[in-house]
Amino acid sequence: MKNVYPWMLFAALVASLSFTSLTQGASIGVLWYTYAHPDSRYRQDTSWLSRIVHTLPRSKGTRWNLTFWDAGSAMPDLARFDVLVIESGEAFLTGPPNGPLAVPDYRGILNNRAAIEAARGDRTFITGADSDFHAIRGDTGNIPDDSGAPDGGGKCIPAMISPDCWDGALGHLVNAVNWAGSGNGLGIVSFLDGEHAGSFWWTHENSFLRGELDGKVDYADSEQAPTLDPLQARHPLNCGLTSQGLSDWDKSFHAFFLPVEGYTPIIGSSQNPGRAVAIATSVVPPPTEAEIYIMMMTDPDWADAVVLPQNPCLF
Repeated sequence: MKNVYPWMLFAALVASLSFTSLTQGASIGVLWYTYAHPDSRYRQDTSWLSRIVHTLPRSKGTRWNLTFWDAGSAMPDLARFDVLVIESGEAFLTGPPNGPLAVPDYRGILNNRAAIEAARGDRTFITGADSDFHAIRGDTGNIPDDSGAPDGGGKCIPAMISPDCWDGALGHLVNAVNWAGSGNGLGIVSFLDGEHAGSFWWTHENSFLRGELDGKVDYADSEQAPTLDPLQARHPLNCGLTSQGLSDWDKSFHAFFLPVEGYTPIIGSSQNPGRAVAIATSVVPPPTEAEIYIMMMTDPDWADAVVLPQNPCLF
């Protein structure tokens, strides 16, 4: 019983997602918290992605109505948005043209804890990857590194629109925003909170995630070869993604998660088996032990009988 229980929970979770999916061609309000300079490549490319994301085949036509929330500025009305996306603490590409990198600044998140908690819905995705940066760079493990190439290889060209980009940082990012933005209330997407000075806000005393993540995050190493088990591979957050595509971004994931109550491991670790490098809230109540027992007794092939969505890209 104890060995099958986690698998049964996850199967029920995945099956439930087919009933809470985005309508193809839907539009979601995306509030993107950023400390990047307005003229930075980070902001310019993120804005461009928001304008073309609905044309990406795996996005199912979902459009983003993007609003940037500048660090240090007043908090927008959270009720206007479907998802709050929080920039990673890896400050690459955040400075003005030919200028220094911006300094990570999470005052807006930390100073508005109560408002975020009040608006927060049932979908939160937290990843140990700075895929907001890597998507702009075009990182995917399906393209070999090439020390002789100007960019070192390992990148899709052109970034974000080449068909080779999805199975990599781009798909990891877009799936997260679309999934979190299709639940009840304000969804949350948080990229890695490190590693530049001024970052590491997840367990700050004023963080809305502190109660969930305190003591559950390990930054001691990095993951270059993440894993997807069969059920994780079918989760909408991994639509069109493979372990290979998520690998070898020159440090794909920078943090590991111990089991966190109320969260499901979305991507596993080969470096630290039993830990996850990306997690998401479970969006259905877990079945009771009695319910699992009844299913097992009435259907010996219960594992094969679990109805999983035929299209794992449903959100």
